[in-house]
Amino acid sequence: MGIQVNIYKRGGEEAYTVKVNGAGYEKGFTVINAEGDFEPSEEYPAAELVMEEPIGGRKVLRLIPVSKKGKWTMFGGKYAATSDSRFGELCEKLLGATFYGAVAVHDFTE
Repeated sequence: MGIQVNIYKRGGEEAYTVKVNGAGYEKGFTVINAEGDFEPSEEYPAAELVMEEPIGGRKVLRLIPVSKKGKWTMFGGKYAATSDSRFGELCEKLLGATFYGAVAVHDFTE
């Protein structure tokens, strides 16, 4: 179980019916590595919040759909956020620093 996050695209508009390589998700994701009361569903499929250190050593948070796990993914122009404090707590735990904001959704593969 996890917490639900909503998806936002450029301009702050909430993104509905977003297509990811032909597969659509409706409103957001269920972040399964955060403690919460929600199960993944068709509208909120499973995703994982991960921290990576790309070239230069800067820590970066990424939300990656579980269906894309293990594949090379890239930023698709959307962000995920929620007012649920558990999301911010997980971000801070992974980064080792204070965090406030949205996380880039890495949902595209080539």
